[in-house]
Amino acid sequence: MTARRLKWAMALTAVLLLVLAPLAMAQVSLTGTYRGTFIGDDYGWFVVEVETGGSITGVVHSNVSLMDMEVQGRWELDGAFEFMTVQEEGVPLYFLGQIDFMNRFLGKWSFDDHSGRGSFYGIIQRD
Repeated sequence: MTARRLKWAMALTAVLLLVLAPLAMAQVSLTGTYRGTFIGDDYGWFVVEVETGGSITGVVHSNVSLMDMEVQGRWELDGAFEFMTVQEEGVPLYFLGQIDFMNRFLGKWSFDDHSGRGSFYGIIQRD
């Protein structure tokens, strides 16, 4: 490698370190309020709170049954989560998904008795 190419390689490495190092060290917080929609055999919207300590709480609204249903669940540090509706009547909806590094909240849902299914997508609400 010539001296000129070596200088360019070193300069490029320095720039990459200056740009990428802060991004790599930035800690992405998965906690917060997520809003989104679900589609499939049922459809509607949801608002959930991903809380410190691993719990998820919130509300799912079905446009088919015209009901708001409370949800409860858990999430892991790698972003994997699951939650389900906790109502007295009807078949519970079960959500299984992942929160990614851009705070997108996505996955699949199904009725607890497997009579219907679909997908969902949401994003974190920033103040």
